[in-house]
Amino acid sequence: MLPPGLANTVWNFALIYFAIFSISSIGGMFTEKSGTVNIGINGMMIIGAASYLVFADHLSTIFGSGSAAASSMYWQLLAVPFAAICAGLFALLHGFATIRLKSDHTISGFAINLLAVGIALILLHIYGHGSKVPHMSIQELSWRVTKDGHEWEIISFKIVLTITIIIASYIMLYKTKWGLRFRSIGENPQAADVAGINVNKYKWQGIVISGALAGVAGAFFAQGFPSSFKGEVNGYGFIALAIMIMGQWHVGIITAISFGFGFLYSFAYNTSSFVPALKSYSSLFIVLPYLLALIVVMITAKKSRAPAAAGLIYDKSKR
Repeated sequence: MLPPGLANTVWNFALIYFAIFSISSIGGMFTEKSGTVNIGINGMMIIGAASYLVFADHLSTIFGSGSAAASSMYWQLLAVPFAAICAGLFALLHGFATIRLKSDHTISGFAINLLAVGIALILLHIYGHGSKVPHMSIQELSWRVTKDGHEWEIISFKIVLTITIIIASYIMLYKTKWGLRFRSIGENPQAADVAGINVNKYKWQGIVISGALAGVAGAFFAQGFPSSFKGEVNGYGFIALAIMIMGQWHVGIITAISFGFGFLYSFAYNTSSFVPALKSYSSLFIVLPYLLALIVVMITAKKSRAPAAAGLIYDKSKR
């Protein structure tokens, strides 16, 4: 029997983690399906989270901190797309480095991560008054029910959008002509070029889609854990890459693993708060999900079937 309050807390936070992990993992999958390795997912999530918090801070400035207008849950319908657009534009830097300049994908990705942290810290200094985070006023758009004095999230904007993204991604990649061409570029871009497909056009599309999805994931992080944002998203972008590898670059498997990791993270972070005997082991509980992700990736790495051309610099002259 779980302690009172633990079950609903684990459930509510598991949904947040599920949304963050599934969307960001699918975002990473889009770039790799088009032949670009995107280690910069974490950085793009940071930009999404920072943009979301800046949007919320502006609402507090315009309407007044704590006002009903500034805290309306319906602002999420604008704040999340704003975060997606900002992260999508930021992702263009990765595209410029890897597609136009033909730089190493991994080096470019790490540079993106470092740049994102720098930008986020500057925004925190401007809008967060030093080390504090910007004022988070937006309430979550959700429907909850109360049972035994505890709130249970039944449906929310983040879950509706997450499910929509999952279904749309599957249809786009596996049920359309665009998806067939898109995936062919990640396997053999030279052959796709011979067939008359504009390889770089699809690579750019993959990078922008990846950045936008990472921005959405970052926005959900900012909404769920506003006080935790200190210019970072707890490295969840790297966990997303691990989930993508474990999911073998397939939307359905990625979704299932993200759901499992969502509950694992939620349980690890919340158990020690409700079970006093485990408080001294709270740090160990928090480390366990990261350790599990590392172990699983090590075990499955040899059997992974990544897109054949992922990470390779495309040269049109080589056919």
